[in-house]
Amino acid sequence: MFFINKYYLLRLFKEQYGFTINDYIIWLRITKSKQLLRFSDMTVEQIAYECGINSPNYFARMFKKIEEISPAEYRKLWRTGKKV
Repeated sequence: MFFINKYYLLRLFKEQYGFTINDYIIWLRITKSKQLLRFSDMTVEQIAYECGINSPNYFARMFKKIEEISPAEYRKLWRTGKKV
């Protein structure tokens, strides 16, 4: 439609922002999940689905990879008033 090769677009995105589009999408999903973990009573599984990740196990792995703690630990730390 716009006559731009998708691989060229992917390369431009990475050059401009320093990370891939896929990494950016994952970051957005984890950011949204952190809000839901803090301010909702949804289960971790429900949050995974709400953020567009169809596997709660994959969600937990990605969350831990980025935040270095599990989603449940993040929620617990947030609710006890400790800084994360």
